[in-house]
Amino acid sequence: MKKRFWILLLIAALLLLPHAASANAPAPDPWELSVYLLDVPEGTTVTAFFLQEDDTLRQGETYTSSGAKSWKIGVRFKEDEKQFYLTILAPDGAETRTNAVAIEPYGSYTVDCKTNVLAAGKPSGSDSCLGGLAGVCLGCGKMLLWHAFVTLIVPLAVTLLVEWLAALCFQIRPVKYVFVINAITNPIMNVLLLLASIMLYFGHIGYWAALAVLEIAVVLIEYWYYIRNYPDIRRGKLLAFSITANVLSLLLGGLLQYLLL
Repeated sequence: MKKRFWILLLIAALLLLPHAASANAPAPDPWELSVYLLDVPEGTTVTAFFLQEDDTLRQGETYTSSGAKSWKIGVRFKEDEKQFYLTILAPDGAETRTNAVAIEPYGSYTVDCKTNVLAAGKPSGSDSCLGGLAGVCLGCGKMLLWHAFVTLIVPLAVTLLVEWLAALCFQIRPVKYVFVINAITNPIMNVLLLLASIMLYFGHIGYWAALAVLEIAVVLIEYWYYIRNYPDIRRGKLLAFSITANVLSLLLGGLLQYLLL
């Protein structure tokens, strides 16, 4: 009983960690644009403005350069907004603004701060992590390996940890079958979710709908697998275990894309 208490306490601690790794790889945010700013003087302040469907203007977030000559920001927009532009406040107090451009889901844009021209597309050589992770520049090959590590290996490791702890709580033995099925379902689910989010511009509601469908499918597939490999355990207990373990894995998600991508 005491052992089960400490296992549950550990799971609760993991759920409360503000920077817990995600057990389900989050797809790219449909409501965030990537904007690359080139030749940015230190102390430059950038503010986003959005033109809505009814032609009203909304002021977005403000960003301040920390000194990088090349700088990447994530500009968040709303569903009813169709265009945006940036105002650029230089360290000497001079304020200019870019031209307005159409908003495209998952769009990438570039601003040359010498000309203040905002254009769709990444700058050449943008794969070298402009203003990125601790200023470390990675080549294309390393970047692909990094994304594979973040979207597949880390989520799988966290999922296996959570499923193992849940299996101990439910007294599911041997645990090897739990590891086997999750090693199959977790990467497949994450890849399908990522592909669906990239290929379909369906926003938050569509993303959560796809996630719900995939999670239910994973629960049922794992439940079917457990029935075949744990014939001595009640089916109700196996179903409860499958649901609980997957819900706990899902609750650990949310911040991996902001920490590692």
